Amino acid sequence: MPEQERDAEQQTKQARARVERMIERCLVRGRYVLNPDPVTVEHVKAGLTRNLLRHGRWYCPCREVTGDAERDRENICPCPQRHEDIARDGVCECGIFVCRAKT
Repeated sequence: MPEQERDAEQQTKQARARVERMIERCLVRGRYVLNPDPVTVEHVKAGLTRNLLRHGRWYCPCREVTGDAERDRENICPCPQRHEDIARDGVCECGIFVCRAKT
């Protein structure tokens, strides 16, 4: 494997580890739990990792990154809208966090 590919793979692994730690910190707070659907969880984790690599932040993959730092700040996972989404729908918009009753 060429060195550039190894470097990219290592960066992806490091970004994924950061995403995993962020999610674990959110879960420790105990207000919400991880969606029981592993496909949804994997899809969101992959999107968060991709956005961390591309944009330097774990922007929610269900929302567009505009490049406007002030506007995009509202889309950093876990987004502030998650409380309203979960209260209304039982799940946040991207689907990674759900209320305890949904598990």
